[in-house]
Amino acid sequence: MNQQHEIGSYRRDEDDWLCTIEFLPGDDPGGRLFGADIVGYLVGYAQLTNTRVLALIGDPDASAYELLFSFSSPEEKNEFLNLVRSNEDMGQDYVIELTAFWGRTVARGRAFLISLVVGAPSPTPC
Repeated sequence: MNQQHEIGSYRRDEDDWLCTIEFLPGDDPGGRLFGADIVGYLVGYAQLTNTRVLALIGDPDASAYELLFSFSSPEEKNEFLNLVRSNEDMGQDYVIELTAFWGRTVARGRAFLISLVVGAPSPTPC
């Protein structure tokens, strides 16, 4: 494979991940707007704190989206969590709901997706 087109990560050993699930229900405009606001806040906080964010469709039938956050340092993780705590719509209760996520599972998933893109033999999926 040509090196200039190789997909790589500058954070190879990401092992500090948090996960949350947000619902954007199609049949509830108010709930959809609220969920979209939360997603926007979280992505903005990730941007402010050098946090990597990955969004996945969790369950299309339930309009559920999984949001995964990876931190390059404990300080950036604390700053991210402080921003979440400071939001009156989320607060400490939302921080408690954030779930630790096993980073190696994400790394295997990333390797699987890269193999699909470049046509290489794929590893065993997560």
